[in-house]
Amino acid sequence: MNNSNNHKKHRNNDKVISLFALAPSGSRQLPLSTLKGLAPMDHCALDKGEFITISENNDMCVTARGKFYADDDPDSIISGYNYYYEMVNYEDGEIELISETENTLPAPRSRKNIGVGEVVTIKSNVGVQWHIDNKLVSITKRRAKELCIQAGDKGGICTITASYKRKGKTITNNIRFTIVEPKWLRYSLAKYQDYKPLKGKGSMLYHSKGAYVGLVGLRTQLLPTSVNFNKVLVRELNCASVNTGYFKNASKGPNCHIHIPGDTQCTGKGEEIHFDSIGNAINIANAFDIVGGGDDDPKADIGNGGSMKSIIPLEWRLDKSDNWKNMGSVTQNVVLWANGNITISKNNFSRTFSKSDDYPDRTFVDHNP
Repeated sequence: MNNSNNHKKHRNNDKVISLFALAPSGSRQLPLSTLKGLAPMDHCALDKGEFITISENNDMCVTARGKFYADDDPDSIISGYNYYYEMVNYEDGEIELISETENTLPAPRSRKNIGVGEVVTIKSNVGVQWHIDNKLVSITKRRAKELCIQAGDKGGICTITASYKRKGKTITNNIRFTIVEPKWLRYSLAKYQDYKPLKGKGSMLYHSKGAYVGLVGLRTQLLPTSVNFNKVLVRELNCASVNTGYFKNASKGPNCHIHIPGDTQCTGKGEEIHFDSIGNAINIANAFDIVGGGDDDPKADIGNGGSMKSIIPLEWRLDKSDNWKNMGSVTQNVVLWANGNITISKNNFSRTFSKSDDYPDRTFVDHNP
């Protein structure tokens, strides 16, 4: 590198100069001995954390997410670490490596945490030989000063080393990436305007006044949002609900989560959904989900009410792969109370309709396949 670039700074081999513990109530500085001599990415992996690039001199390791206070986002950071790095000037002859994700979101594009399927371009200031330490990524383009990689469908840490000979000495530098698999789904109330060509305004809610039925349209987000999953597909597997009370009495045969004509065993799979951005929100499903049930007849005898509970298995794969992988399950429940109110819930989402609520627009219900 010529002297004109000596003002540029880079991390000094990821040398940490300060370490902080994260908590909802704030952070506190920890001794560097907490790292046990490990590089931050390895330290985070040891704690089974989610490694996130915050800025050029700061990375974060999230070891737990969830609500701490009642009004918190369920994706709030409960615990983890903040790593701050020593920054030094480049010296003549050093290899300068920079990386940029193909996806513009989430920022920064220089992040070293990437989702399965994500594409990253790595550039060097000099011509180098490239070496990858494992098969977690594939090479889509290789040039002396540029390497383009795509993450596969397995999470882990991948190190890419660049080297060249200068004045009889081998100069090396490396760049490391944490590859993240999809972890879970988050649900929120869907809005008509986010799902064209649907016409309508406001939230997707249906409740017939005085009746015992409730339906909601849900927006689905694939987590974590620290990476981009635009090359991931997710599907639900069919399953039978466990019914109690009124729903048990009213049911004839199995109540399948996915209604496939002629299916009496609750087999089959749901539609594959893919994920993109809506505004600045990333990993949003391209289709809304409909959840609910009940009886639209105001004269129905509901007795003491009842419930329909489904534990729905989930699978994911990359868009160019046939390899479906398990992603756990989500719990969906419809509870009809003895007073005629009805509660619809799925994973983190819950909505209760009172018997007197009036949401007559069922456009989203009739539109959905």
